Amino acid sequence: MPARAFGKAVHLQPLSLQDFPGRLAAILFFAGCNLRCPFCYNAELVLPELYAPLAPLPYERILRDLMERRDFLDGVVLTGGEPLLSPDLEEFVKELKSAGFLVKLDTNGTQPEALARLLERGLLDYVALDLKAPFPRYAEFVGLREGEAVAAQVRASAALVRERAPDYEFRTTVTPGLGEEDLEAIAAEIRGARRYVLQPFVRPQGKRLVDETWRDRPALSEPELRALLPRLGKLVPVELRA
Repeated sequence: MPARAFGKAVHLQPLSLQDFPGRLAAILFFAGCNLRCPFCYNAELVLPELYAPLAPLPYERILRDLMERRDFLDGVVLTGGEPLLSPDLEEFVKELKSAGFLVKLDTNGTQPEALARLLERGLLDYVALDLKAPFPRYAEFVGLREGEAVAAQVRASAALVRERAPDYEFRTTVTPGLGEEDLEAIAAEIRGARRYVLQPFVRPQGKRLVDETWRDRPALSEPELRALLPRLGKLVPVELRA
């Protein structure tokens, strides 16, 4: 499987205890994203001028490294960036499944057709789908003018996940500009879903945001989010993941 210039795997974290709920997993990071969320702290995986110099990891090397850890790893998390932008991802995931790994996908939900193919073929065990904002406000939070079109793609992906994913979560990073009413609107949109996860906005030192002007903007605090959980829990099972 040849390396691609866009949507390329660039880093393998050997072990995570928290990125795949209930599982020990390695994390594979993909560079390349079709959104420009200003609050994103993985700018090196989003902005072409930052990830272009990164050397792609050959899939054969990734599989070799994973096979060496197969005795204590349960699965592999595919994250980014947006993994579904890699045109050869399906073949790679088939290799992972053939080797006995569970596979979790982190996605922004903008590639419903690619997501549907993986789900139809039974290649995903867990999907974490990001909900950036209430759908009418998507343009403000994804850095694109085509907010309505992006929201439609995410709606389609959310429906696929609810219908076909063996296990899943919807999650929102509570960025500057999102208020309690926004989170309630998102929860109402996914009423009855299996799991909704809130993540406080973080500003990692030494890592660039896609738009650095967002670094000092205020966001709801962890205590404020914790106090909101009972209200949201009336609509969907919800947890705070600090």
